[in-house]
Amino acid sequence: MTTDSILAEVVRHGLQAVAEEMGAALIRTAYSINIRDRKDFSCGVFDAKGQLIAQAEHIPVHLGLLAGVVERVLEELGHEIAPGTMVVTNNPWLTGSHLPDVVVIAPVHAGARHLGYVANMAHQVDLGGLAPGSLALGTVDITQEGLRVPPMLLVRAGEIERATLELFKLASRTPDMVAGDLLAQAAANTTGARRLAALIERTGQERFEAAVETLLATTEKRLETAFRALEGRKGCFTDTLEWQDEAGPVDLPVSVALSIAEGRLTADFTGTAAQVAGPINAPVFLTASCVIYVIKTLLDPEIPSNAGLFRRITLNAPERSLVNAKPPVPVALCTSIMSMRITDALIGAFNVLRPEAPVAASTGSMNALILGGFNPATGRAYSYVETYAGGQGGLKGMAGASGVHCHMTNTANSPVELIEREYPLTVLDYALVDGSGGAGQFPGGLGLRRTIAVNADSVLTVHLDRTRNHPWGVEGGAPGGNSRILLCDGAGEHALAGKSTTAVKAGSIISMETAGGGGWGRP
Repeated sequence: MTTDSILAEVVRHGLQAVAEEMGAALIRTAYSINIRDRKDFSCGVFDAKGQLIAQAEHIPVHLGLLAGVVERVLEELGHEIAPGTMVVTNNPWLTGSHLPDVVVIAPVHAGARHLGYVANMAHQVDLGGLAPGSLALGTVDITQEGLRVPPMLLVRAGEIERATLELFKLASRTPDMVAGDLLAQAAANTTGARRLAALIERTGQERFEAAVETLLATTEKRLETAFRALEGRKGCFTDTLEWQDEAGPVDLPVSVALSIAEGRLTADFTGTAAQVAGPINAPVFLTASCVIYVIKTLLDPEIPSNAGLFRRITLNAPERSLVNAKPPVPVALCTSIMSMRITDALIGAFNVLRPEAPVAASTGSMNALILGGFNPATGRAYSYVETYAGGQGGLKGMAGASGVHCHMTNTANSPVELIEREYPLTVLDYALVDGSGGAGQFPGGLGLRRTIAVNADSVLTVHLDRTRNHPWGVEGGAPGGNSRILLCDGAGEHALAGKSTTAVKAGSIISMETAGGGGWGRP
């Protein structure tokens, strides 16, 4: 260890603390359960060039999205962001995510010196569109999904830009909730900017900048070392995404070929299905995020999250495909479904590339359930958004965990008491699904079931995959059980499509079961 590397490590932990404290500030000041309790957000710290230098361990899918968002926004603006100003945007072809994931960016200055940026991405509960939650099925165009804004001022000269706040409120069915959460995002950035400036003041700007360069270079070198240990290896895999078009159910291929040469990894998604007129498409930045997640998870979980992660990776994602969609296609399910399917394809390819350490498939989607409508108890609209946990795939030496969020999301559980206090909903059942984990020497984890009585006329949107195709096992392990959703109403009990938006009457009962994980090894 040299003096430079020791300083870089000290700075790394200081930057991580800045990002973590931003998250704590956001939790303390947010209005919605989705951000305050479920923690559906991520925070990052950037240098003066806009490079990611630290990200808190919040939402995995946001890793590659936040990483380049400041640079992309600066390029879109064509100029630096002025001191005392914050910029907000939710354009998927800048953020890499769906419309509810709103990004707020703030520059950090000390007097006339520009020190860097802080930013956060948080999931707003409703920004308009065809159905509550702004994540509806049945859309064929991004304009049907809700409010989409280019980079615009949220804060000017230290004061909230009221016109911007009103724009978000007018677009939302829950305007006070959205306004409160936007202000919380601004508050989190204020905290982060203060802490980053203090860190640089303690370190000295020149020493800080040198430490950051050392940190990024060290991350790159560490990744290169991991790749060189697998030099010359290749692996291909195709997974399927469940979809339904006018002709009926169809399985869309998500294909990836991985190769490692000269300490670099190439991920080629040639063979993946073309983008569709439906909200399952993903911007290319989301695909890059999945690649980074899988590399970090399988090869070096402790590697720092910063721009150095991207320097040894080549991504080939065919344009106008599911993994590199272009406007104006809708993208609402890009995180809840598409990111998980890309991740499973990548893990499958790594299982071929690195057969000594295969991993079984997990639940396979974020299992989102969204309900919204008029709440007679409050006299206002409500929007309940939650992703449900499932079964983790088995791996060598360890059974899969049951009832956990897997891979691209790790949001917290909404407590039953909060659901019933905030929404016209009653939770009747909440349990693990017996037998849903794939059998194996190390079996897959169990999915879960939640049954909810809807006490007011509402609109239900569900994002499920693995309703027809099972999460696969490895090394002779059995596949995990399927997911499903049942609606019991005046017409009796019937199954709903895994990706659907449906009007439900007061008194209806919804029961959703999530898929289990695949097993590892013969039982």
